[in-house]
Amino acid sequence: MSTTGPLRWGILGAGYIAGEFAKDFRFMQHAELVAVAASDIGRAKQFAAQYDIPHAYDYAQLYASPEVDAVYIATTHNFHAEQAAACLRSGKAVLCEKPITINLQEFQLLRNIARENNVFLMEAMWTWFLPALRQAKTWLQEGRIGKLKMIQADFSFAVEYKPQGRLFNRNLAGGSLLDIGIYPIAMATFLTDRYPSAIQSSASFTDTGVDERVGMLLEYGQCLGILSASIGTRMTNHLRIFGETGAIEIPEFWKARTATLFDKEYRQVEVFQDDRPSRGFIFEMQEANDRILSGHKESAVVPLERSLWLQQIMQEVRRQIGLRYPSEV
Repeated sequence: MSTTGPLRWGILGAGYIAGEFAKDFRFMQHAELVAVAASDIGRAKQFAAQYDIPHAYDYAQLYASPEVDAVYIATTHNFHAEQAAACLRSGKAVLCEKPITINLQEFQLLRNIARENNVFLMEAMWTWFLPALRQAKTWLQEGRIGKLKMIQADFSFAVEYKPQGRLFNRNLAGGSLLDIGIYPIAMATFLTDRYPSAIQSSASFTDTGVDERVGMLLEYGQCLGILSASIGTRMTNHLRIFGETGAIEIPEFWKARTATLFDKEYRQVEVFQDDRPSRGFIFEMQEANDRILSGHKESAVVPLERSLWLQQIMQEVRRQIGLRYPSEV
C-alpha cells in the first residue's frame, strides 16, 4: 500500500449505511472508492453502478483484492468481528461501523489481530467528529459551564415490530443497546474522557428476547450520566450537559448540527450552527484516511482504548439486564 495516496477504499456491505458512506465520499481528499462487496453479487453490482464504483465483489474477492487498501464495514454488527478479522489478516486497514463487535471478547481478539498484522483499526464513531459536539466539548474544557455535574442523553425511535427484522432478531444481535444505546454511552465517554466508577441499568424485552428499552446510570465521580435508548418509544433524542454555572443543549445529538450554550439561569448565551453540506460521515472518514496514509495504526480521536471502554460498559449493562445472543451460548 502506498503511503502517499490516494488511498483505495472498498465498502463491505451494500445497505443503507453503506450508501451514506458512498454519498459522503465525494468530499474525501487523497482517496478513491474502488470496490464494494456484498453477500449477493447482484446487489453489489447494483450498488457499484449507483455510486460509480469500478469493482463489485463477493466478500472473499474483496479480502483478496490487491486493488483495495482500506475497508469500511457496514454490515450488521453480528458479522463485524469475522469480517474485520478477515480484512486485517489480508493486510487491509479497517474502519468498522459501531459497535465494532458485539462483545468484549470479540473486540479483544480483533485488536490483537490488528496488532499482530500491524494494520490500522478504528471504530466508526462518527458523532465524536461532528462540529457541534466538538464545540460543546470545547465550551466544557474552557470552563464555560463550570464543573461538569450531569449528562442526560437519550436516543430512540418507534419502529414497527417485526420479529424477523434486524432490530428484533437475537441472531443478528438486535435490540436497542447495541444499535442505538451505544450513542448515549459514547457521549458520556466523549465528554468525561473517563471510565465510569459505577454502572446501573435496567431494560424491558420483546417477545423475541431483545431489549426494546434500556436505561443506564453511569457515575463519573461527581458527574452522573442518565442515559436511555429505545426502539419502541420515541423520546427527545437530545443531549443535555449540565455544569455548576451553565448548560449545553444539543438536539438530535447523534447527527448534531447545533449546540446552544446557556448560563446558570438557563438564559441563552451562544449558539453554534453547523451548515455542513454532507451527512457528516466525512469527518471520521477523513480522519481514518489521513491516519492510515501517515502510517498510524489507530485513530487519535477514537483510539482502541475508547472502543474497549464502550465494550466494557455495554458488557456490564448486558450482564445486569441478562442479555445474551445465540452466538455467545
